[in-house]
Order: sequence, then structure tokens, then C-alpha cells
Amino acid sequence: MRQFMLVFLIALFLLSACMEGINKPKSTHAGDFALEMRIVELVNESRVKGRKCGGAYYKAVQPLAWNDMLGQAALAHSMDMARNGFLSHTGSDGSNPGIRLSKTRIFGENIGQGYRTPEEAVQGWLRSEAHCRNIMNPEFREAGAAFAKSGNLRNYWTIVFGTPRQNR
Repeated sequence: MRQFMLVFLIALFLLSACMEGINKPKSTHAGDFALEMRIVELVNESRVKGRKCGGAYYKAVQPLAWNDMLGQAALAHSMDMARNGFLSHTGSDGSNPGIRLSKTRIFGENIGQGYRTPEEAVQGWLRSEAHCRNIMNPEFREAGAAFAKSGNLRNYWTIVFGTPRQNR
């Protein structure tokens, strides 16, 4: 009887640990910071070369510096999208990038879902004229990026661009 109870308790513990992870996004800040940095690195590789976004040509611009505040905003939004299963610039609480980024003067945000790697996410954004314009915007000086996994393991990506108030 004692062994049965021990096996039952272990099974119950394992089941509760598995259930706890359902519908909770996996945050990149739990060990995938390198992927977030890779997103900004790939964006910078695109920025330092001229490129066409839709019908307009954008000349090369300076690389972006990592900004922790923008990274936190990107992470919070990616987690919100993953947790609630949507893809939108408007958060589940009704917030928009302007509200989330009140400490920056100029900002932009690219989002995506389903991309498996930072390379796929950035390539997807470069194929979209509006997202490409954000990447090539010379007004942006900093960025932060993140991704989160939904309970069904779908990736939600966000990069937030900004120019601090003090630089303007």
C-alpha cells in the first residue's frame, strides 16, 4: 500500500507539473536571450545595407542599439499574444504600442506568429512593406525584441523600435 501511495503521489506531482505549463508561454528571458539578440542582429544586418521596401528604396542606416526597456515591452506583448492566442498590435488589455512605450518619443513595432527562428521572423518582416519600413527607419536608434511560446507551442515574435526622448 505504501508503494502504491508513493507512486500515486509521484504521478500526481508529474501530472500537475505538466498541467501547469499548459497555456503558459515560455519566455525568452528564461534562457533564450540569445534569440532576442539574434533578432536585433539580423535587423541590423538589413539596416546597414540599402534595400527596397515595397516600391520605395531605403538607403543604409545605422545599426540599432539594444534597449532593455524596449525588450521588456516586446516580451510583455509577445507573452500576452501567446497567452491569449491572438496577433495584434493592440494588447488584450486594450493597450497599444503608444501606451506601452510612453517613455519613447518615436516608436514602431513589428509582430509575427508561427515563425520558428529569428531568421524566419526577420525575413517575414522584410517581405512586408510596412514592417520593412520600420526596420529601415533612420529615426529609430534602439530596439528590443522577444518571443514567447503559447501552450500549443506557437511562437509569437515582437520587435520594438524606438528613439529615446533625450535624443530628440
